[in-house]
Amino acid sequence: MKLRTKILILLFLFGFAPLVALVVTNLPYVLERLEFFYHKAYLQNLRADFRDLDEHLASRHEMLRLLAKLPEPGLILGQRQEGEEETDHTQIDQARVRYTKWINQILRDHQDIIQILFLDLKGSPRYWLELNPRTRQWEPTASLPDMPSEDFFKRNVQQEFGRVAASKISLNPEAGHKDPRRFMTLRMISPILGSDKSKRITPLGAVVINIDVGGMARAYRNTLWVTHDGAYLDDRLRGDKEDRAFQDFEGLEALFREGKLALWEGKGQQIIWVPLFTTEDSGPLWVGRPVDPSPINTFRNGLINRVMSIIVVALVLQLLVARWIALRIERTGNRLREGIEQVLREDTPVRFDLHGSSEIKQLGQQLSKLAETHAQQSQQQRQHAIQLEESNQYKSEFLANVSHELRTPLNSILLLSKMLNETGEQLSPEQKKQLQVIHEAGRDLRTLIDNILDLSRIEAGRANFSLQQISIPALIEDLVDLVQPQFDAKPLQLVIEIEESLPNQFLSDQDKVRQILKNFLANALKFTHEGQVTLRAYQNPADPERPICFAVEDSGIGIPADKQEIVFEAFRQADGSTSRKFGGNGLGLSISRELARLLGGKITLKSQEGVGSTFSLCLPLSFDYKALPDAQVELQELDEPGPDRAVPTESPAQTAAAPEQPFQGQRVLLVDDDIQSLLALTPQLEAWGFEVIAAGDGLEALDTLDEEAEFDLILMDLMMPELNGYDTIKRIREKMGLTDLSIIAMSAHDKAEDQAASFDAGASAFIAKPVDPQQLMTQINRLSALRAERIPDPAVPD
Repeated sequence: MKLRTKILILLFLFGFAPLVALVVTNLPYVLERLEFFYHKAYLQNLRADFRDLDEHLASRHEMLRLLAKLPEPGLILGQRQEGEEETDHTQIDQARVRYTKWINQILRDHQDIIQILFLDLKGSPRYWLELNPRTRQWEPTASLPDMPSEDFFKRNVQQEFGRVAASKISLNPEAGHKDPRRFMTLRMISPILGSDKSKRITPLGAVVINIDVGGMARAYRNTLWVTHDGAYLDDRLRGDKEDRAFQDFEGLEALFREGKLALWEGKGQQIIWVPLFTTEDSGPLWVGRPVDPSPINTFRNGLINRVMSIIVVALVLQLLVARWIALRIERTGNRLREGIEQVLREDTPVRFDLHGSSEIKQLGQQLSKLAETHAQQSQQQRQHAIQLEESNQYKSEFLANVSHELRTPLNSILLLSKMLNETGEQLSPEQKKQLQVIHEAGRDLRTLIDNILDLSRIEAGRANFSLQQISIPALIEDLVDLVQPQFDAKPLQLVIEIEESLPNQFLSDQDKVRQILKNFLANALKFTHEGQVTLRAYQNPADPERPICFAVEDSGIGIPADKQEIVFEAFRQADGSTSRKFGGNGLGLSISRELARLLGGKITLKSQEGVGSTFSLCLPLSFDYKALPDAQVELQELDEPGPDRAVPTESPAQTAAAPEQPFQGQRVLLVDDDIQSLLALTPQLEAWGFEVIAAGDGLEALDTLDEEAEFDLILMDLMMPELNGYDTIKRIREKMGLTDLSIIAMSAHDKAEDQAASFDAGASAFIAKPVDPQQLMTQINRLSALRAERIPDPAVPD
């Protein structure tokens, strides 16, 4: 994904997310509040409709107070007048007739009042009137009127004059069958007062009016009347108590149980339910008014469409702005990237002219200065690199010259001193001792040269590996055989410890592992005067990548903490003075650490001054040679003996069967980097009459061929450092033009691919190491015959 696209997406999301969050969080709230206000308006309309009913009932309060102010209350109630022993029924009837006429005059238009009752103090009806629905006249009736409850009467008959009390709504389905006006009634009561014998005002009874509330309720259109138990008011009038409302409106029963104003929604409609009246036996009487949701739905849809349109327009504008910003940032970024790439690729100063704010311009100026500084430093580094390369080339040439100039005479010195010491029967003991000193001094000098060359090869990444399955007991046994005489001569005890859980074998380069352990043991022997040195092999569970560990622990002088790191540097020791008591060139530990690193291992040091030191080497169970693609790797078979065991225990001269010297006067160039192989082959070749010239590697062999006279035969080892045998043979054949010179290739691998590779390089014959003298004699005779006859060699593939 391009940077411009990423910036565009980032800027777009940066503006899109808050906008969407704002709409998502606020739009539902706005719609909810709009719906709330809409429903509240419906509720206000509902209350306004029933406010007329409240006002109507309030006017009935005044009417009832007027009825309570009777001119002749005693006569209406059928009581005696003062001074009369018995009541004159004629006067009572006349008073009631006059009262009835008066009622018909003042209550002519009040059709909702259906009964007027005059009750004595005991609550017994003394006189009552009922509105005739047919004639619209108030008339006394023979049937008893609808009586208020005893509790309601007792609570209100003794109240103050002029006070009016209203009862709960009474539902009477039985009376409603006879007269629908009596199904749903509301009673109002007011006390009637009069004077007793002592002219004191006392209550005489009460006047009660029954109001047809059902008739007034039915006057409200589009309104549902439901009792608390879920029955419609009209059904109750017919005597049906089934909860049809709960069936028609699912969930309505739960709303009624809460007993407060509620909005019911379902089946695409909305109804506001209000507990408007309280009944005597059925709980609250609920009024339902349908709500028309179409206006609010239309408004909601319009609002959502408008908001979405605004969002789309805002997103388009935001996308355009984000794209414009992203393009500007991309242009600036491309200008910076191209300029920096030019600085890094060409190391030339680049001027960054950035436009924009003062900070951007200042950044461009600073980058321009940085590019100029980088170009100057790069030029200086190139010059320094050229100087370092020249210095490394000089060092390589110097090491090559040292190798050629020193190793060739050293090989001769070592070989001749060993031969003189072994065959010189006429030498005196003093002369043999001097030869031994010469041999040991030459060997030490050879070791120093090899160490320097090894360190140079390791630093150059041109190390060679000969891999095989190493037997740990055999490796330790060889080390003990090698150093035990030196420990015995000091004297110093050497203790060997091998952990039982340790694997018996591991895959690595035996020569390099042995070289590291020899350096450890040599240092322990050098710096330990008394006590013991312990060579321990164990398994390290803490490091599963390097489970095979060897440790050399001594009781010597120890190494100070501030000197423990420098002992691994080349030509450095803990005692760096020129008058130090211990010898050595300081290369052993440096080479050991580099060898351990190449083998995938690790060297650790634990030391305390005056107590001793412990050098540990931990290696992997199997060396991953593929991690070093530039190294030359030679894989040996599992049962193949190690290099030290490849040397015959008897002199080759003792196994040779030829009594004469068939190759007298011929010269042979023996090329091998293994001194043991040189010592084994040189006496045999000289016994056959050859003049032997030794070379330690391929480069030395090429130099020898350039400087020395002609040779009749070359014995070439294939696995050598610097320049291996294959490349050396190719150079001899191609660059030097020595196509007729007989070359016998030698290798520790007796494999078909090795033979084929040596023949492809230009070898005349192939022989396996360790060399069998009889096979070597056969190959030399065959090549001599072919050379004499000048015919093509059938052993070499075309």
